[in-house]
Amino acid sequence: MKVLLELSMECEPLSRSEAIAAAETLDTKVRVLEQAPGVLVLETDADPEALGRRLGLCHFISEWYFSCPADELEQRARELYVEGPIRVRSTKVGNGKIDLASVSRKVGGIVGRSGGVDLKSPATDLRIVFSDSVHVGRVLWTVDRASFERRKNRFMPFFYPASLHPKYARALVNLARVREDQSILDPFCGTGAILAEAALVGLDPIGTDVSDKMIEGSRRNLSHLGLEADLHACDVGDIERVVGPISGIATDPPYGKSTSTGGEGIPELYSRSFEAFSEVLPKNGLVSIVVPKLSLIDGVAGFRLLEEHALWVHRSLTRHFCVLKKS
Repeated sequence: MKVLLELSMECEPLSRSEAIAAAETLDTKVRVLEQAPGVLVLETDADPEALGRRLGLCHFISEWYFSCPADELEQRARELYVEGPIRVRSTKVGNGKIDLASVSRKVGGIVGRSGGVDLKSPATDLRIVFSDSVHVGRVLWTVDRASFERRKNRFMPFFYPASLHPKYARALVNLARVREDQSILDPFCGTGAILAEAALVGLDPIGTDVSDKMIEGSRRNLSHLGLEADLHACDVGDIERVVGPISGIATDPPYGKSTSTGGEGIPELYSRSFEAFSEVLPKNGLVSIVVPKLSLIDGVAGFRLLEEHALWVHRSLTRHFCVLKKS
């Protein structure tokens, strides 16, 4: 199937990469057909509902009908025959001056000429997306973005201010390309945000942290959400002994001075961590990781950097979402 994805623009390169990674996890034969600001069209055998349930940085997944220049939209609409009644909704990426309500009415009148229009219970829900060109599709899945907001750390019983937002934790999980029922490890699990997102997409989450307090906090937060994970209090250097082989790693390690490792410097902690990651990952296994500086992972032994996406947080912090592959 050819699917049209409407991406979050909060960090569009990350949104695009997450969508491709999730599709490849569900179906290894994925082809990118169209790319435009806020828009991605894929050809994939991945189930659209399964894809939608995985994604954190996407709004809608639609069956793609066509893309065309804006001045060809009405003509292409006249050639479109879908089950009625229909509903048409239009949106735009950027600040272009487009009367979206007028476009929806006009296209609705054209496409709904035989089956009619029903704004409440349509048989076909059409989306028109204005980007560098116009992209049209039938809605298959709407991502529940509000659910990510409800899982923000400030609403959890165990709160820690540096916790990753659930939508970015979900993207990080997807970047690791771990399949359903396979194991994914967060060796710095903190409040359990990454573990929660992994559990919600059907993975087998394993969390370790050197702090007993963080392990208990993760347990409380996961229980609050009705979720479970295999949790262990241990140093990252002990994960081979405590956890054993795993399928992938998704983690957001400490950024500041690490007091939980006896004052160990951050560069030393990262170097030691990747040595441990190499011991538990299979060949070609992936690490998706958030770092404040790329220099922390520059040239780590036994791994190759595949991709990096920068997300500006505030003046003193940019989060770099990175994927590294074990050689």
